[in-house]
Amino acid sequence: MKKILIAIDDGPAAGKIASTGFQLGKQLNAEIALLSVVDDRAIMTDSGIVPGELAALIKKDFIKSQQMIIDTVFKDYKVWTFVEEGKPGETIIRVAKEWEADLVVLGTHGRTGLLHVLMGSIAENVIRHSSIPVLIIPTKP
Repeated sequence: MKKILIAIDDGPAAGKIASTGFQLGKQLNAEIALLSVVDDRAIMTDSGIVPGELAALIKKDFIKSQQMIIDTVFKDYKVWTFVEEGKPGETIIRVAKEWEADLVVLGTHGRTGLLHVLMGSIAENVIRHSSIPVLIIPTKP
């Protein structure tokens, strides 16, 4: 494995997911990239902010979150970064293919029942549709 793509959001588990992916990547001497996806389906606003402006603000937040993770987890290790807009599952798969990743690492909240039906599962979507191996990190405490 030469390239590992780690998909993270800006939630509290992002550090755990990044750290696990980093440990594996470091052992394999692999290139590592962080990917965050602005879910364009979730961008709705009543506040007078245009959805494009809101997406730009969210992207800026993701860039800051990624930099904090790079500073704390990766330190001097070279890390590629991507912040994309789209449907998360589809975007993760697309970026993994474009970057020619050998493995995708992402977390799952482990939702079941009605929450799973309502929220969907990005991890499940990626597992079902990816031709690239996927490592799922459980994020429940």
